[in-house]
Amino acid sequence: MKPRSKAKGGRKGTVRNPRASGKLFELRVDRLTWGGRGLGRRGGKVVFVPKTVPGDRLLVRPEKVRASFTEGRVAGLLAPGADRVDPRCPWFSQCGGCQWLAVDYARQVLEKGLMLQAALRRHLEGATLEPLVRATPPLAYRHRGDFHARPAPSGVHIGFYEEGSHRLVDISGCLLFDKVFGAQMERLRNLLAALPEARGLERMTLARSETESAFSAHFRLGPESAPQAPEALLAKMAPAGLGGAVVTTGKGRGPGELVRGVPFIWFGVPAEGGDLRLRAEVRSFTQAHFAMNRRMVSEAMAWLGLSPRERVLDLYAGVGNFSLPAARLCREVVALEDSPQAHADAVFNAGANEIPNVVHLEEDAVRGAARLADEGERFDAVLLDPPRAGALAALGHLARLEPRRILYVSCNLPSLERDLGELGRLGYRLVRVQGWDLFPQTYGVETLCLLEKTAGREAMGLDSGAVSR
Repeated sequence: MKPRSKAKGGRKGTVRNPRASGKLFELRVDRLTWGGRGLGRRGGKVVFVPKTVPGDRLLVRPEKVRASFTEGRVAGLLAPGADRVDPRCPWFSQCGGCQWLAVDYARQVLEKGLMLQAALRRHLEGATLEPLVRATPPLAYRHRGDFHARPAPSGVHIGFYEEGSHRLVDISGCLLFDKVFGAQMERLRNLLAALPEARGLERMTLARSETESAFSAHFRLGPESAPQAPEALLAKMAPAGLGGAVVTTGKGRGPGELVRGVPFIWFGVPAEGGDLRLRAEVRSFTQAHFAMNRRMVSEAMAWLGLSPRERVLDLYAGVGNFSLPAARLCREVVALEDSPQAHADAVFNAGANEIPNVVHLEEDAVRGAARLADEGERFDAVLLDPPRAGALAALGHLARLEPRRILYVSCNLPSLERDLGELGRLGYRLVRVQGWDLFPQTYGVETLCLLEKTAGREAMGLDSGAVSR
C-alpha cells in the first residue's frame, strides 16, 4: 500500500469537567495507550489526548483534571510526529470508530506490541513472547458493521457514535469496509433514510459472506415502534439486495422476532484434511477480519498440538471457529455456547462438514464448566475465547476439570491480565503469547496465550483420558 501523506488531525471535544481551567498548554505525545489515546507528561503528570500520534507536539485544552492525570483535546498541532499520516476520512475528528487512522501502520504495530508487553509484564517471565502478527490488509478488511441509528425528519440517520459520547455521526462510507460492503451499505442507508417505518430503528448490523457478495442484516427496533413496523420494514427491504434479514423489537426477555430470507453469512477456516465452510446467522459472533482469522485458527491448532486420544473443552465456542478444526485433531470436543443462534450454527456446521465427534451444549460457560466439574469430567485441553469481560467466573471450575494446557484467546488486555493472574494462582503458567492485529486502525489487539499446568496430571496420579463421558 502506498504511504499516506502527512496531514493534521484532531477531534471535536467532549463535555468539559468543571475543574478544568481551560488554559491551553503545550505537550509532546510519547506513546499510545490502551483505549487509543496518546500519552504525554506535563510537570510529571500524565496527560491523555485522543486522536494523536507519538512525536506530535500539540497545543492541548484540558477537559478533565484529576489528581494523577489530565484528559484533554487537541486545540492545535504545532508539529506533527514523524509517523503521522493523512487519515483520509472526513469524519475522523468526530467518529469514535478509528482511533489510530492518523498513525502510520508500522507504528501501530510497534505500539500494540509495546502495549501487550506492558499489560502482561507480570506474567511473561519464562514465557516466549512472539512478534505481533501484522494485518493483511490493514484497511478495507471488515465484513461486518454494527451501526447506531437515530430518527430523522423523514426516516433515520445511521452511523457511529462520536468518541466519548452517544452523539451520532451520520457517516457515508468508511475506510475499514471494502468497496463491495461500502456500496451495499450505501444502498441500505439511502433506502432506510426515506422510510417512515425505520424511524424506530435503534441499531443495525450488516454482514457479508467471505467469498460472495451475499449480505444479511439485523434491524433492532425500539420498544415504542409501531406494531406494523417490523413487517413493513422487511417488506420494503427487497430492493436492498439482502439475502436475508432479521427484525427484533422490544427489550428484556423474549423480544419479538421476524425473519425473512436466509439471514446467514459464510466463511472458511483451515483444518486437517481441508478447509471447513462455516455459516453464521447475522446475530452470531464472527471475527471482523476473515483473512486474519484463518491464519489465527491455524496457529492456534499448532500451539495446542492435539493428539487423537485427547478430549477438548471449548468454552464460548460460538459457531465452531475453533472447536470444529480441533475436532479434526482429537478424540472429542465438548463445545459450550449460550447464544441460541450461534449454538444452532455450530450444530449445523458440524453436520455439514461431517464432523461427528463434537458434543454441542447450549449452556452458559460458567454454569456449564461448574456442572461438568461436578460430574467428574476431565479434559486434556481447554479453549477459551470469551467476550471482552473475560472468563474470571469460569476459571475456578475450569481448573477442577484438570486440563494440562489452556489456550486463551482474548480481545481485551486488561481482562486478560487479570485472568492470567487467577490462572497462575490456580497452578497454570504462561508459556507462549502472541498478539494478532485483527483490528487495524484501532487500539484493539487479539492475543493468543498458551498456558500449561505447573504439575503434570501424571504426577497427580491421573492418567490422561481416564475419565470419559
